[in-house]
Amino acid sequence: MKKTLVVLLLVVGVLALTVTPGDPHGRVRGGVFIGVGPYWGPHPYWWYPPPYYAYPTYVYPPPTVVVEQPLAAPAAPAAPTAYWYYCQSAKAYYPTAPSCPEEWVKVPERPR
Repeated sequence: MKKTLVVLLLVVGVLALTVTPGDPHGRVRGGVFIGVGPYWGPHPYWWYPPPYYAYPTYVYPPPTVVVEQPLAAPAAPAAPTAYWYYCQSAKAYYPTAPSCPEEWVKVPERPR
């Protein structure tokens, strides 16, 4: 029983002093693994280390939409909408001359 205890303590001591070989970059890592059975893998990580630099998120602005209006054509003179009716024999306009013996002459209204 005493011999088994000494062997067990010796094995635990050797495992505690075991250093894993260095990586290709020249760094040396060491550690102790306490578990059941032999372990031949890399140093066990239980979590990933935080990132060295957190890149900021860039939000692109929405594209600018430009709507070009067509060039307006020059304004044409407005067609006259009203007419004055002139009687040549009476030399007067309608309603001043209520009747005319010949045909009425249409005269476009002048802008003021």
